[in-house]
Amino acid sequence: MFYNTKCSVLDKDKTNLLDIWVDLQPYEKTLQYEDDIEVEITARAFCDKFSEITNYGYFQIGDKVYKIMNFKEWSDYMECFLYQCECD
Repeated sequence: MFYNTKCSVLDKDKTNLLDIWVDLQPYEKTLQYEDDIEVEITARAFCDKFSEITNYGYFQIGDKVYKIMNFKEWSDYMECFLYQCECD
């Protein structure tokens, strides 16, 4: 993994909590919820573990904002699944 993309971790109110480096990769997956709601995951980010990263937060990378839809904690890093917001 190459942490080569600067990212701002935002809370649910989109307040900046901290700046980190991530490995951002394109990713395609569809999450399905009840009532036939589908959410397209368009990217995933690998990063060091931070307690500020939650399912309620966002990543801001450049002028794009991504909702953290889910994440997995591995032994020494996190894998975050991201939905690109259409507007902030």
